[in-house]
Amino acid sequence: MKENTLLVVYDNHDDAAWAVETLLNGGINKFHITVLGKGDFEEYDKFEFNKENEDAVFRGEQGAFWGALWGFLLGGLVVFVPGFGSLVASGPLIGSLSGLAASATLGAAVSAMVSWFMDLGMTKAEAKHYEDMLKQGKNLVIVQGSVEEVKKAKSLLENQGKGEIKLHLKS
Repeated sequence: MKENTLLVVYDNHDDAAWAVETLLNGGINKFHITVLGKGDFEEYDKFEFNKENEDAVFRGEQGAFWGALWGFLLGGLVVFVPGFGSLVASGPLIGSLSGLAASATLGAAVSAMVSWFMDLGMTKAEAKHYEDMLKQGKNLVIVQGSVEEVKKAKSLLENQGKGEIKLHLKS
């Protein structure tokens, strides 16, 4: 289903953060704004990154440490238990298969993103262009909504003079 969409490509997180702040201050509903990009987690603070997860990260690190320690100490003993040795030896094979599955999942995610762009009304060439931009480390700010809302967002962001702006309207 084709929607009214404004897509802006920015070179860095600071410009994308400015754009989001400008849109929110200009009255654009935050649920109509999507930001795509990759980078350091510190940069996501500008996009409402949830800092309450810091405690969960600390506990996760502790669990990883103690789990690795006990796994190392007890893992060597399990090899000598009859019937379990071959099971332990199959670990690297299972690890390889899970790596293959993870790669397939990543490829599917990229394909899904291209399909989503095409669903927004872009041509396949445009969708691939934006995929390439993301791979290059650029940031995409996407606004979806009514014709008036995306035109308002465009006028707010044109004043910045940065970024590649593309407006897609329902036909």
